[in-house]
Amino acid sequence: MIVRTSFAYIAIAGICLALHNAVLIGADYAGLALWLAVLLSFGIVATVGYVLHTVFTFHSQPGVKAFGRYVIAMSANIPLAFVATWFWHDKAGLPMTLAAPIASICMLALNFVLGRWAIVPKTRQAPAT
Repeated sequence: MIVRTSFAYIAIAGICLALHNAVLIGADYAGLALWLAVLLSFGIVATVGYVLHTVFTFHSQPGVKAFGRYVIAMSANIPLAFVATWFWHDKAGLPMTLAAPIASICMLALNFVLGRWAIVPKTRQAPAT
């Protein structure tokens, strides 16, 4: 269970990271403000991430309540993504092609914990032995 969950999480997190970075890089290329790029990425990645994690990582039934919890949990990424990307891009002076991936890596562990809390029913969160 732990290996399957870990593999699925890593694979889907990779898809979400790639999608997030593509949106940020594309938005930067198009001249969009960072705050708008982060919000656009959030809407796309939260929806895709919820569907994929529900089906493949946590094998749970999708639902409006779980999606709402997931969106709320993942909304922590909005200020984190903005600040982390702003730091690496604007303060450290890295191009967005480097700043976005570095900022994304900084947020991986938090996303796993919040995603699991949002999607997995409380009855299935028994500690693994």
